[in-house]
Formats: sequence, C-alpha cells, structure tokens
Amino acid sequence: MKITPYWWEDANLGSIHPVEVPNKVDAVVIGAGYSGLSAALVLARAGLSVVVFEAGELGAGASSRNGGMVGPSFHKLGVAGLKAQFGEETSNRILRESAGFVDYLEGFLDKENIDADFKRTGRFLGAKKPAHYDQMARLLETLQESCDVSGELVPESQQKEETGSSHFCGGLVFSGDGGLNPAKYLSGLALRVREAGAVIIPHTPVDKIERDAGRFNMSTPKGNVVAERVAVCTNGYTGKQFPDFNRRVLPLRSAMIATEELPPELIAKLMPKRRMYGDSRRMVAYYRPSPDGKRILFGGRATGQKDNPIGNSKQLRRSMVEIYPELSNVKISHVWSGLVAYTFDHAPHIGQRNGLYFAMGYCGSGVSRASYFGNKLGHKMLDHVELGRTAFDELPFLTKPLYSGDPWFMPAILNWHRFLDRLGM
Repeated sequence: MKITPYWWEDANLGSIHPVEVPNKVDAVVIGAGYSGLSAALVLARAGLSVVVFEAGELGAGASSRNGGMVGPSFHKLGVAGLKAQFGEETSNRILRESAGFVDYLEGFLDKENIDADFKRTGRFLGAKKPAHYDQMARLLETLQESCDVSGELVPESQQKEETGSSHFCGGLVFSGDGGLNPAKYLSGLALRVREAGAVIIPHTPVDKIERDAGRFNMSTPKGNVVAERVAVCTNGYTGKQFPDFNRRVLPLRSAMIATEELPPELIAKLMPKRRMYGDSRRMVAYYRPSPDGKRILFGGRATGQKDNPIGNSKQLRRSMVEIYPELSNVKISHVWSGLVAYTFDHAPHIGQRNGLYFAMGYCGSGVSRASYFGNKLGHKMLDHVELGRTAFDELPFLTKPLYSGDPWFMPAILNWHRFLDRLGM
C-alpha cells in the first residue's frame, strides 16, 4: 500500500529548478495551491513581477490531495444557518454566486487548455435515514427558490439507478457537479503561472512579515524580499507566523484511500452513473470512481491531526464497507491525507486584513471555490473593484475567544459525531 496520493500516479507535478529569492517584487503570494496560483496568474498577466512561495514541494498541500470533486457544496454551507447569520438578501447573493463556481472552473480549464480529466458527472448524496431524505427535500426547495440550482430528489424505490448501496433511504442529485484529477489540474495551473512570468519557489516558507512604509518585508530561509502587495493563501496550512489568519481557521485532517483495480461490472453495479458521491452521516464521507473508471476512491475525516496511514486506511475501509459490503475483501492500493480549513461560520472568506490580502477557509470543498476566489483575489490586489467583487466580501472573518489556532478540541467533537452516527442519530 502506497502512502502517496493516487493522483500523483498520473500527474506531472515535476520539479521546479532552484531560483534565488529576488530582493524586491511587485507582489508576493504565499501558498502555491489553487488560490495562490490563480491569484498569481492574474497578477503576472497584468504585468507585475510576482513570486509564489510554497513551504513544501509543489503539490504537497491539499490541492493535489483532495477528492477532485467539484461543486458549490450547498450542503456544506448550511443554508438555514447561512440565512440565520447573514440574512436572506446576503445569503441569496452568496448562493447565486456559488452556483456558478463549477461553470467558472469548467470555462477556465477550457480557456487555458488544461487537461485535468474534468467531467460534469453530477453528485449523488445518499440519505441514511428517512428524516435525512426529508431534510434534503427542504434543502432542494430552499435552493431552487434562492438560486435556481439544478437538482432532483431520488426516492428509495429508484436509488438503484444511482447507487448499488442498499444503505440509503433515497437521496439527492446535484446534476451540475463534477470531478477531475486535482494533481493534473494543479500541474497545468502551475505551468500557466510560470508561462505568464511568475516565479514559483518551493521548499521556501515565509517565516515573518513586517510592514514598513506601506511595503512588506518578508524573511525566508533562502533570503528576504520586499513587496507592495502580499496575499496569504495557505488555507489548512496557515501557521502561527500569520496570527491574524491562524486564529480564524480550524485545520482538520482529511484522508483518502484508493482500491485496487476492480472488475468493470462491480464498478457498474456500485456506481451506475459514475457520479461523485456522499451521504448524510455527520462524519463526512465522499467517494467516487477514479477518472479511468477502474477504482473507487473513498475519503473522510482522518483519525487525528497527525498523518496516520495505517489507522486512516482501517477507518476509511470500515466506512467504505458499511456503504458497499461488496468491497470487504478488496485490497487498498493507496492511502494519503492532507489538511483542510474550516471556519467558525462554515463559509469561505476573502478580502484584506491589516494590508494583507487573503483567501481561505474552504471547509473541505476547495477545488472550485479556491480557483474562483484566487482569481477574484488577484483582481482585488490590482484594485479592479468590479472584477474582484464577490458576495462573500460582506462576511466578517471571525474567530472565537481563547482560540489560538490549535484545534485541540476537534478530536473529541469528531469522536462524538462518530458515536452519533453509529447510533443512527
């Protein structure tokens, strides 16, 4: 069993030739994931000198470790909670804008000629209980009133058309969702950024930022750099050197497994329409066929905050077999994990704090969100007011009293949610 992402098998992330850290540039972007690279692309094509610092190797973070599932993730926003916090008008603007995330990404991939195995498959969410199905019906009704989302309920009598699992009481399909190979996307995006003239420097964390006379002085292990514009796009990897942001995100570890290659007839039985999949358990699970249709990829919350390949593999296998008992004797070929970032209001955030631009907090659904937000952030950094405007600009990026950036309490909360799932609650 390999402990590297399955996605890396078919993606050429490549090695970036070492370069010296320049003394001065127009803009610095911290974090070479989807957000950072998307912002850097906008800046570089506007003629600015741009450096992107990446603490690890290109692709070391969540942008090449996620499930490659693309959608607005309405079920994660929590529509009722959204409206309770921000009101009907603001919430509807957020929902309408979110509905276009996948369209944006599809158009971007086509325009930039990036082959990332993108396909608009739709997403099936299984209801574990009849009450969950009723909740899905109310969610769909609310969304169709707010943003005319494309979706349909699937009653239990028809769910075999969507899934080979008998563990659901019907479900909900979002037909506009899709999937891709996240590492191939990241590789193609990084290539476009370099072609635009930006410099990506891996293995170079930014250790400190100081503001002086309207400019930012940044220190790294490879040298110091001065820039007029700085973007922090570190999401689940936001360290204590960025205290303004570290205290506003909760890093959580998510893990995935890939099965060995399966017989085509088994894939056809379990995933008849080759969609993206999820369900209504408190402990988030997400699963899909591989782009070539030969394996099943299954993800969910990891066993803890540190990487634990053996423990993660066992836990995810149990969760997978609960849904698909036919996979009980199937071997696991890959297991890997990475950090995602949640926020206290369950919404992503973008903007500027104390002169530093930022985009982060994608709550485990960052492929299309981060791509869109990164593009918008680049325009904000160029003072393109209209091009950079989003409905999310109005959301206050809050923290909680006494929270220091260390979510030490999350394992206990996650274990409680696992217990409630086992009880069927």
